[in-house]
Amino acid sequence: MVGEAKQVRDKKEPTELERLINEKITLSKKLGIMGDLEPIKGYKETEEYKRIQVIDKQLWELVK
Repeated sequence: MVGEAKQVRDKKEPTELERLINEKITLSKKLGIMGDLEPIKGYKETEEYKRIQVIDKQLWELVK
């Protein structure tokens, strides 16, 4: 029981940077634009791609 309580206490919420990176990776994989995947047709017109562009701007603000 003590070990379980320690695991919960040690588990940190992801930072905004980590959350944004993870979301971008997820969306990029879904669209097939990350890694060795084949991009889906018309991916640049999708809401997911628009969200990636917003995430890129947010990431830039965090790291500059």
